[in-house]
Amino acid sequence: MREAGALQRRRAIRSASDLLRLCFGFVLGRFSLRMLASWASTEGVADLSDVAALKRLRASADWLGLLAARLLRARYPEVAAGARDQHRLVAVDATMVVPPGDKRDYWLVHTVFDLHDLTFRVVETSDRFERERLTRGGVRPGEVRIADRFHARAEELAAVRAEDAHFLVRAASTYPRLLGSNGKRLDRAALLAEADQAGSLDRPVTVASAKSKTRVAARLVIVPLPPTAAARARLKAKRDARAAGYAPSATGLEVAGYLLLLTSLDPDEWPPDRLVATYRLRWQVELAFKRLKSIVGLEDLRARAPDLARTWINTALLAALIAEDERPDLDPEAPDSLPRTFRAPRADFPSGGSSALPSYA
Repeated sequence: MREAGALQRRRAIRSASDLLRLCFGFVLGRFSLRMLASWASTEGVADLSDVAALKRLRASADWLGLLAARLLRARYPEVAAGARDQHRLVAVDATMVVPPGDKRDYWLVHTVFDLHDLTFRVVETSDRFERERLTRGGVRPGEVRIADRFHARAEELAAVRAEDAHFLVRAASTYPRLLGSNGKRLDRAALLAEADQAGSLDRPVTVASAKSKTRVAARLVIVPLPPTAAARARLKAKRDARAAGYAPSATGLEVAGYLLLLTSLDPDEWPPDRLVATYRLRWQVELAFKRLKSIVGLEDLRARAPDLARTWINTALLAALIAEDERPDLDPEAPDSLPRTFRAPRADFPSGGSSALPSYA
């Protein structure tokens, strides 16, 4: 705890359990800093000001991350074992946080999740206009950055390779632009047909950007999804398109039934089946977000400063993991399975608009 910088001097807060209660009060209680300080004094947790409480919360992010990582390792030992290799596996992802009020005024929480340590290396919040970046938080040599299709841009892939690191990202139906050995654009529909005939496809390609003229060498791996999964994916694509107000293209619906991966990893050491298994490790971040949203309400995130945002998210993740340990019958992907009484009361905040929720810097 001292090594993580969470508790250096035992003055207002005397123990780790008191500090943990303070963090839980802030996140699960939905308290403002002033109310948090008052609650802590009344409950005998600590006698401190709102400014002192803020300092304690900000200093607790790394410690809370270590606690959550220990629970994650105990729950998913196969993930930690599968992530240990000569390459360090890092999942890059983002999720939307929509506070009360105008649903168009949402935030993005950007994360870099280390699959070796099972900890959030980077947590950053931004408005909805900031693009997702595969290089977020700085790329370290030798690591493998795993991300979804929103990160598959030639400029980002080139930046990862420039740091002597690797990428493993999913490709979308229309981007990035893929070129063959002759320099001409590849037809995705023809590639899917080849993958169907052979069971999978593994081909060297060039990822190109029409705007910046960036070119990156990569492997394209296409694996057809099982029929049931493919049908479900195409149905979801139709629903997402309808919600966004556009009609999905025939190619887009066809691609939804396949897993298209782009990678810079060596084909001899990383055959298609290993790439698919490694890409699925990224779901640990997705599951973490599901826990945060469905069990403890990540939508109430009120912290924009990176250290306080990491404290909030790590506390929420820790609480979600504890809740799953206490109630193993709960389905973390089904929010309605959680008893309503678990959710902290929100009477302290008006229900009018986003201005009701203060944003702590």
